[in-house]
Amino acid sequence: MPEAISPTASFAPSLLIAVTGGPGAGKTSLLSDLARTLTGGGRRVEGVLAPAGRRPMPDQPAEEYWLRIVGTEDELSWAVRDESSNPPYSFEPETERRLRNWARQLPRRIPVLLMDEFGKLELAGRGLMPVWPLLVDAQPQIVVIAVREELVDRIEGLLGRPFDLRIAASSPDALLRLQRAAEDYGEWTRLGLIGGASGGVEMSVGSMLHAAHIPGTGLILCSLQGVMMTFAGFGLAQPGRVIWVPFISAGLKALSPAGSRVRPMIAICAQGLLYGGAVQTLGWNAWGVTAGGALIGAWSVLQGFVLQYLFLGGELTRAYDTVVLMMADRWGVTAPSLPWLVVAWAISCAVLSGGFSFAAWRLRTPPAALQRLIEQEKSRESVAPRRAKTRLHELAHWQFWLPLLIVGGILLATGRSWESVAWLALRFVAVGFLLLTLVSLVRPARWAEHLRRLGWWGPALAMSGAFSRRATDKK
Repeated sequence: MPEAISPTASFAPSLLIAVTGGPGAGKTSLLSDLARTLTGGGRRVEGVLAPAGRRPMPDQPAEEYWLRIVGTEDELSWAVRDESSNPPYSFEPETERRLRNWARQLPRRIPVLLMDEFGKLELAGRGLMPVWPLLVDAQPQIVVIAVREELVDRIEGLLGRPFDLRIAASSPDALLRLQRAAEDYGEWTRLGLIGGASGGVEMSVGSMLHAAHIPGTGLILCSLQGVMMTFAGFGLAQPGRVIWVPFISAGLKALSPAGSRVRPMIAICAQGLLYGGAVQTLGWNAWGVTAGGALIGAWSVLQGFVLQYLFLGGELTRAYDTVVLMMADRWGVTAPSLPWLVVAWAISCAVLSGGFSFAAWRLRTPPAALQRLIEQEKSRESVAPRRAKTRLHELAHWQFWLPLLIVGGILLATGRSWESVAWLALRFVAVGFLLLTLVSLVRPARWAEHLRRLGWWGPALAMSGAFSRRATDKK
């Protein structure tokens, strides 16, 4: 077997589809129908078909194969059965020359590439395999390859990546599934662009706001996230897919080499779950969108309280109540209990963030500034994603220790022993270290790979595209 070619980095995030079946199963006819259907819908299709000549038996290899370049009617003699060869076919040199010329002239980023078929000849380095590197250089978006069922695993090894979809040519809905995959590719690509633009906002505007210590930065960023998800949802066959926009944004935030990233990552992922849950429950309408925006606004407040409660436990509320009683005793100032204060602030943020999402729903299309961000994302060159640095260095940030210092200081000032404060500090460090260690195990650059293994090619495609476009940004 020839050395495997690994096109994963070269033409990712392409969608790689296998049309499977034995000899005479109708693979070539299916690819021909697909080319005709997509071309009729205005989509550019390139590729080669290999119509079979006479077969000794219906399920036996043909005596001769012809070659037809998609978009032409010429059928060229391609491979003739020759028992003296191994594999038992000889190839027409002039047809091979025309095939190479066609492959060299392919434009970059062609929408759809059809290849019929990859089999034992390709495994031996012959057939269509000599032009495969030229096809990879063209960076096709969707690649559909006819493969005999029993050779699928070996062809995957040859190409260096698994197929995202396997569709049996004999399946009654095979053509419909191929068409739907082509349509879904466009949707997932768009979600990847919007997710990348959203991540760009997080890493640029968000970093500046955090560095300047602007009050309400979390609310501003989560409101923008809700707006981006709302704009992304219009036109989707399944609006619930917008849940992946913040996951892409969170993954990009994790790749940022500077600043605090753990809390933003958790917040952004939670926002996607909350917004997506609201849309799935209430539907893609003004109510669902507004509720989704309101939930992420409330979470922008509640997350900080929940995390600090994990770190400090009940001492957090006791320290606050101590300060409230002290203020009432010395200055006659009353304040609500901590839970009521948190709830009131969460409701206020929910109303504001929900209002932004509702406004986006009414607009339906992004304003010029956001549209420019998406267009800039589209024009970025893809590069190899880098590995995120460890997040344990965030233990050195003074912001991480500030809540412990405040609460510990209050407890000491009210007569608590140094021993109790020391135990509180130990809990704080242990919980913080455990949380940061768990989050550090997350490798965003590998998310797409794991999703592909699960069969979720759409989110994998959106993520891999966004990560590769943003991999070398300087924050």
